[in-house]
Amino acid sequence: MLEQITGPLQVSFVKIFALFAVSWLGWFVISTLIAYNKLRHIPGPPLAGFTNWWWIKAAISGKGHLALKQACDRYGSIARISPSMVVTSDLDLYRKANAHRINDYSRGPWYKAFKMDAERENLFTELNDEKHSLMRAKLSPGYSGKDNPECEPSIDQMVMDVVHLIKRKYLSVGCNIKPLDWAQLAQYFTLDVITYLSLGEAFGFVSDDTDKYTYVKSMEDNFPIMNVFSAVPLLSAIARIPTVQANLVPSPKEKTGLGKVKAVARQIIAGRFSGEKAGRYDMVTSFKNHGLSELEISDESLFQLLAGSDTTATIVRTGFLSILANPHIYRKLQAEAMATDIPLDRIISYAQALRLSYLQACIKEALRQHPAAAGLLPRVVGAQGDTHNGIYLPPGTEVAFCAWNMHRHNTEVYGADAEIFRPERWLEASPERLAVMEEAHHLVFGNGRFRCMGENIARLELNKIFFEMIRRFDWSLVDPVNPIKKNTNYGLFVQKGMLVRVNELESC
Repeated sequence: MLEQITGPLQVSFVKIFALFAVSWLGWFVISTLIAYNKLRHIPGPPLAGFTNWWWIKAAISGKGHLALKQACDRYGSIARISPSMVVTSDLDLYRKANAHRINDYSRGPWYKAFKMDAERENLFTELNDEKHSLMRAKLSPGYSGKDNPECEPSIDQMVMDVVHLIKRKYLSVGCNIKPLDWAQLAQYFTLDVITYLSLGEAFGFVSDDTDKYTYVKSMEDNFPIMNVFSAVPLLSAIARIPTVQANLVPSPKEKTGLGKVKAVARQIIAGRFSGEKAGRYDMVTSFKNHGLSELEISDESLFQLLAGSDTTATIVRTGFLSILANPHIYRKLQAEAMATDIPLDRIISYAQALRLSYLQACIKEALRQHPAAAGLLPRVVGAQGDTHNGIYLPPGTEVAFCAWNMHRHNTEVYGADAEIFRPERWLEASPERLAVMEEAHHLVFGNGRFRCMGENIARLELNKIFFEMIRRFDWSLVDPVNPIKKNTNYGLFVQKGMLVRVNELESC
């Protein structure tokens, strides 16, 4: 009797499973064909119209920026790299997609991989255009320096901390060489700057010459994971489930890494809300006065650590490397610095630095030749769609950007030798050509409503650290053949092992 009952049930289960499998396969095939058809008129790598594998593989490799360059080189300034995404190296399309007008382009789910807390959005992850604009308005006075008059003097102190550390531990004399890892010190410097500006006190990376709370190591370990989550749509979707995300974001209960930094930041900010350091004018005060809560300020401070320190540190490293690797550039910049009459007990002011033409040319060239943020940073085409240079971009299309081709390899803007680090191009260009170059350079920090709010801080750091290091010390690469041991891109760059020899200049 039992066999007579279970037999039909087993047959029914098999039929139901088979029906489900066939239905799912049919849905998958149809949805894949629909997705393919949507952008079939745009060329790209084989199978990119059917699967995300091309970009997933590129992202995991740590060389995604080069893969995007190769795609644009081979398939054109707009190339398809996944079923719903294209990448562009077109500066005009970049301007349009990042303009101030709302609804033409917006940001999509890709950004959600960078939330600092499961319950709240930060400026980078907020997708609602109105909320994003309101948040920018609240944060802007703190970033711009309007509410933060101590911004430049604070950076001066951090630069002087670097000077003191080098003199204390890393000056080489004769055959007594004391190699300094400039890649590491650059990171420590930018971290101290951003913690001082955003929280009111530096964490002491430079003064202690150590990775406080093993923050740097933990982020270097986590960057590849964050990159994979942002590259794989399924993982990204799962990670956005509130209960899952709550277990992925750093916890203030952790003893090291970003979680520990979150705990320290919250403690500092809570103290400010309870009246500690009353009367101080800095970012915390500004954000508080413009209506941000303790937790919102904590989230913004943590994201500043991630976005503000790593990007600027990349330019401090690669710009300095390019200068040291070209002796004629190094000596010319040093001569300009030595010709100033700024006392050694003072740090150059930003206004003074802007008057040094070769220093400005070197900084512009550093920002152009090695863009610090070389990930996708996609925008989503609005409901009306868009047509650019005769190419139709349907609603919902994600448009990513190839920073490498927009800046480092842009021969149309910078000339046939664009790939070469040559500051003189900024001094030799005709007024008409210089205007085009300056307009393109402006886009290094973004455009419109998505422009980097920390640009002013980054420019202060770059001008001061380059000038003071060049005028106070004599530098050389320990290993000119292999000057930097690791240079991997996970959206942000992980760079390690740039060993330099530092000697004090006789005149100093």
